Amino acid sequence: MRLRRLCGLLFSLAVLCFWSILAENALGATEKVLHSFAGGSDGAYPDGILFDASGNIFGVTNTGGNDECGTQLSAGCGVVFEMTPNQGSWSESVIHVFDQSTDGGNPYALLVMDASGNLSGCNLYYGPHGTGSVFQLAPSGGSWSETILGTFPTVNDGLSCDGLVLDPAGHLFGVTAAGGKNNEGLVFQFIPKTGGKWKEAVRYSFMGGNNDGTAPEAPPIFYPPSKKRDVIYGTTFEGGPHLAGTVFEMQKIKGKWTETPIYFFQGLPFGTSTDGTNPTASVVFDHAGNLYGTTDYGGAAGVGAVYELSPNGQGGWTESVLYEFTDGADGGHPSALIIDDAGNLYGVTSGHNTFGSVYELSPPTGGGAWTFTVLYDFKGGADGGGGGGALLRDASGNLYGTTTYGGAHNLGVVYEVTP
Repeated sequence: MRLRRLCGLLFSLAVLCFWSILAENALGATEKVLHSFAGGSDGAYPDGILFDASGNIFGVTNTGGNDECGTQLSAGCGVVFEMTPNQGSWSESVIHVFDQSTDGGNPYALLVMDASGNLSGCNLYYGPHGTGSVFQLAPSGGSWSETILGTFPTVNDGLSCDGLVLDPAGHLFGVTAAGGKNNEGLVFQFIPKTGGKWKEAVRYSFMGGNNDGTAPEAPPIFYPPSKKRDVIYGTTFEGGPHLAGTVFEMQKIKGKWTETPIYFFQGLPFGTSTDGTNPTASVVFDHAGNLYGTTDYGGAAGVGAVYELSPNGQGGWTESVLYEFTDGADGGHPSALIIDDAGNLYGVTSGHNTFGSVYELSPPTGGGAWTFTVLYDFKGGADGGGGGGALLRDASGNLYGTTTYGGAHNLGVVYEVTP
C-alpha cells in the first residue's frame, strides 16, 4: 500500500511538469495558500491537520527535518509543525523533528489532541525496532517535549501504524497495515498507566481470506461519537471474498473485543459495477446512525466512490453509492470525509490525470440523488495539488486541508477554501 502511494506521488509530480500554473479557479471558490513547504528543516509532503481550541493548526509532514531517512524524494524523517494565525496571515514553526534511530520517522497519519493539549501520533517506520512508534508531544514553557508511548517490538505487535483515535477515557486506539498474528494488520489500544507509562494491547488481528479484512489504512471511530467506548467501526483496504476491502465493526463484550465485517466491497470490473473498491479512509456517522465513507478505487471510472451504509433494521447494513468520481474536474481517489450538522459531506481528492479537488456532497431534501459540487479544482501549481487527509471546517464554513505536492517548492501546502 505504501508503494502504491509513492508511485501515485511520482506520477503526479511527472504530470505537473507539463502543466502551467493557473491563477484563477473557474468554479468561483476562493483558495488561499496558508503555508508552502520548502523542504529541509521546514518539512515536505504534509498529510492532515487539526485545530486546537485557540485556532492554531497542527500537522505532520512525511519527510523533511534534519535526519536522513534514506528517502530519495526529500531528506529527513518528517516533522510536526504548528501554524498560528496573525492578522490575516499565518506563521509556521516546526515543533518537533523526527530521528530515525530514536523515535522513528515518516508520519503519515493525522495527529490527535487530548484535553490537556498533548499531541499524539504515530510513525510508519524506523525507531528502535525499525517498525515505527507511537509518540506524544506535551507543551512545556513555550516548547514541546516528546515521549515515546510505545514501539512495535515484534511482528505480532504490528507494523506500519496508520493513525490514532482518542477515546473518552484518554486511551489511544489505532491500526497497523501489517503485522499481527497473521501479518494482515491489526487494531491496537494504548492504555495509560501510573508513572506516565503506556501499555499496548492488541485488540484484534485480521485474518485475511474471504471472511475477514486485511491491511487497515485508517484509524477506527467510536459510535456513538464521544459517548461509548465499547463499539468501533473501521475499514480495511483489502480482504473479503472479492479482495476489495471491508467495513468492520468491533464490540467489547464481557471484556473481550470481537470483530465482524458488516460490508464486503464487490471489486467488480470497471464499468460493470458502481460499487467502490479498496477503502483507504475511515467512516463518519450522521445523526441517524448511517455510515459514510470513500473508496480509493472502484466506481464506473475506477477512480473511487462515496458510499453510504444504512442499518436495515434486521441487524445488517445496506450499501448505496452516492457518487462515482470521473477523474475530470471532480478528481479521483478521494480521501476521508467530514460531515456537518445538516448532513452535508465534504472531502478532497488527489486526482490521477488531474490534480484533485475539494468537493461537497449534499443530501436530497425530498428523496432522489445527492448533489455533488466541486468547490475548488486544484491546478497543481502554486495552489497545490493532490489533496491528502481529511478536511477541517470552521464555524464560518471555511475548509482547510493539505496537498501532497504543489506550492512554491512543489513540496505541498496548507490551504483554506472559502465556498
